[in-house]
Amino acid sequence: MNVLFSAQDPGGRNAIAPVIEALRTQGAEVSENIASPDVFVFGTSAAGDSADKRIMGTIGNVPSVAVLDFWGNYWQRFSTPGKKDFAYLPTRICVMDDVAKEEMAAEGFPADRLVVTGNPHFDHFADGITSDEEEDTRILFISQPLRAVGALPGYTPSAYDEYAVLRDLIKILARLPERFFLSLRLHPKEPTDKFTEYLGPRVRRAPEATLEEALSHAGLIMGMCSPVLMQAAAAGKKVLSYEPDLAGEDPLVSNRVGVTVRIENEEALADALVKYVRGEWSFATRSLREVWPTGATERVVSIVRELAANHVPV
Repeated sequence: MNVLFSAQDPGGRNAIAPVIEALRTQGAEVSENIASPDVFVFGTSAAGDSADKRIMGTIGNVPSVAVLDFWGNYWQRFSTPGKKDFAYLPTRICVMDDVAKEEMAAEGFPADRLVVTGNPHFDHFADGITSDEEEDTRILFISQPLRAVGALPGYTPSAYDEYAVLRDLIKILARLPERFFLSLRLHPKEPTDKFTEYLGPRVRRAPEATLEEALSHAGLIMGMCSPVLMQAAAAGKKVLSYEPDLAGEDPLVSNRVGVTVRIENEEALADALVKYVRGEWSFATRSLREVWPTGATERVVSIVRELAANHVPV
């Protein structure tokens, strides 16, 4: 079986990486020829004319499987930029849960193409994250390029972005004991010099080579709507999602289902951080595995193999 893979964004790449590894282990070959695969598997992107859309336009009757990595911007992932035309619908779309399936069906996706498998990346969320060398004085800020993605189709801007959130954090940090500091972890799409003007003794770059190391060393993980917050929660870390003056429904579904905690305003954030400094943590959350069980990789692989087995080349 020859399988063609594609992913343009980090989230899409993470979603299909376990599938690639599993299929290779089972003897599948990764196709380098766009004209010869038995099946096309891709991680999705809402970024306009993405690589997967260009490939979808060339593969003819080859079956295709999209693996979603996150909620939102659904139709934009499968439509001509700026049009809700579903011009690039694959044979199957593997989604994270019933929330995604119901939201997509409401947007007009054919129900028979939607399959709840889970995100394969979730199977390995906690891998490599420990608490053995945790520093309770380090608050890790997980950044996202929210201001930049405001130009993407389908994005609903909120009253906050990463700069506003960071300024609130720094303001509150000044009220905490001096031993507590912020460690900034940039998104892969963010330039390395971002936030330079905010750096100082108590606001530092996260020095770790990997995300998992940075999460391991922090006592508290903070961010906005990044899936990294879910990853930290899966490993049992203390996590807060700060989304002040949120416009519309919370994009971080883990907040909606109780896996992570959303803080709604600066006053509530200050209260939470002051209590954290005192060693108080009263937030009750659900286990990520209770909501998104493991086994997503195997479920996606099963769909890929079934479609490839039934494919008759033209």
